[in-house]
Amino acid sequence: MNKIFINMFYFVFYTILILWLGKKGFNKTKNEKDFYVAGGNLGLFTSVSTFGGTWFSVVSMLGLTGSVYVFGYSAILYSVIGWFLGAFLIVLLASKLKEYDIKTVPEFFCVKYNSKYMQITAGLIIVISYIFYIHIQIRGFGIVMSSLLDIPYTLGIFLIYLYIVYTTFGGLISVARTDIINFLLIASGLVLSGFLLLKMQGSISEMNFQISQINSEVFKGSEFFTEKGSLVDPFNNGLQPPILLISSFFAWGLGLAANPQYAIRIISAKNKKTATMMVGITVLILLVIYTSVVFIGLGARVLIPTAEGLNSIDEIFPYIIDNLIPVKFSGFILISMIAAAVSTSNSQLLIFSSAVCYDIYENISSKKINREKFLTINRFVVIIGGSLALLLALYPPKSTLIYGAKIWAIFASSFLVPLYGGVFWKKATKKGAIAGFTGGLITCLIFYIFRLGYQPVTPITSDYLINPALPGVAISLLFFITVSLKTYEGDLKGESM
Repeated sequence: MNKIFINMFYFVFYTILILWLGKKGFNKTKNEKDFYVAGGNLGLFTSVSTFGGTWFSVVSMLGLTGSVYVFGYSAILYSVIGWFLGAFLIVLLASKLKEYDIKTVPEFFCVKYNSKYMQITAGLIIVISYIFYIHIQIRGFGIVMSSLLDIPYTLGIFLIYLYIVYTTFGGLISVARTDIINFLLIASGLVLSGFLLLKMQGSISEMNFQISQINSEVFKGSEFFTEKGSLVDPFNNGLQPPILLISSFFAWGLGLAANPQYAIRIISAKNKKTATMMVGITVLILLVIYTSVVFIGLGARVLIPTAEGLNSIDEIFPYIIDNLIPVKFSGFILISMIAAAVSTSNSQLLIFSSAVCYDIYENISSKKINREKFLTINRFVVIIGGSLALLLALYPPKSTLIYGAKIWAIFASSFLVPLYGGVFWKKATKKGAIAGFTGGLITCLIFYIFRLGYQPVTPITSDYLINPALPGVAISLLFFITVSLKTYEGDLKGESM
């Protein structure tokens, strides 16, 4: 049977499911609380689905798989370990954050610290950062669609634009419902792929032995060679030294813990117990999924030591599907990649909309807006945000994994300390929060502007030897604690900024 015909069948079936599941949100969304956090009433099953679907993005599916293929086990230390440690912090946050009646994370800063400055600035950070993160999801979709249906990349990215705008229009109710099928597809597609690749190796021990013997060029014509034994070396024979891996934890791990897209899932859960269980259950499922990703990347490297005709790390997984997976499964697995892009993009686009309309506009405008009109404005902003990300996707990065770490570093440097400090530390003050928030953000931006710690890693990637999140979080914590301790007594006496 024709491969394109099979893939088209999967694509059409997926489209029908998304259209059907997404429609319900339009009817149930009555106000901004419904739109942003599904009224704060999501049950456990839906919460697990939307938390997992939002978590597992193109960065995980394409970026991590490709990085495991190229760098071996060191790619796990670079990203996955940090993600799971970050999840532990989210578990701690879950029950505490549910005590606040908020619709957005920037609103927490206003409620906790009585600071509109922090709410507006946090909203601006979300607006800028999420546009750049959504565009790499769109890029991933374009790569997959080009492989799936043999269509141009530009047409592929336009298709996901339609998907994410449609599902976001119904608010979090629509997003959460479509995430049920998206997370199911992600999990089943990757577990199936991992099983098939591992089966081709015979056993895990055999696979590990074979990758330890790899001594070949990574991409044909790239002049980047994998030395024997480097794929099983946790530091890739010095290519990814300990300081790079440690600083990446500050970006990926602490950035994940502070990222609004996960805090919103806590706020949208119906109670504290649901929020806490949501994180724990999802992490267990993700453990199985990420194990499968490792099997895919390493197993493929054994079977195809040198990939041909590729320009970036993110193209490796579709290449694997095309060359190693039987046709009867390949369409299904490629659809799971689409699900990963859609489930993260629409979640972030929704938070982008709330940042523009709720956190920024309503704080700087003196006009009162009819709430029905306010929802219409939110949906218009969704179109604008999606369009900006679509344009950026025409100029994609070489590695979504490395690019994503740069964006998450901004959240780690600015949001993390004021958020967790405000929830858990009784002596946190408004002045301390502003100092920590602003100091960490400025430090991170200085590293980016002057490219401090930046270096070429390989002929196909570049990275920060010291990720800006490390100094950013350190300065944020220092300023937050120092200023809070100096102003705590004053706050008790009623002094304010």
